[in-house]
Amino acid sequence: MTFSEFVISVRHKLGITQKQLASAVNVSYATINRWENEHVIPSNLALKSFYDFCENNFIDIPADMP
Repeated sequence: MTFSEFVISVRHKLGITQKQLASAVNVSYATINRWENEHVIPSNLALKSFYDFCENNFIDIPADMP
């Protein structure tokens, strides 16, 4: 699974929009959109924030994620 696919699957599991995820992770909507479309790789800080969000919502992070 790619990072892009993982972000999309997290959103679908939680039934939230890109805008809602962006707000929860403290990044812009455009950033989430770029992640999902594989235009950018998240910074370390954004990645940590996203993974913390996943853990707080009981979503397991695949071992092959960056």
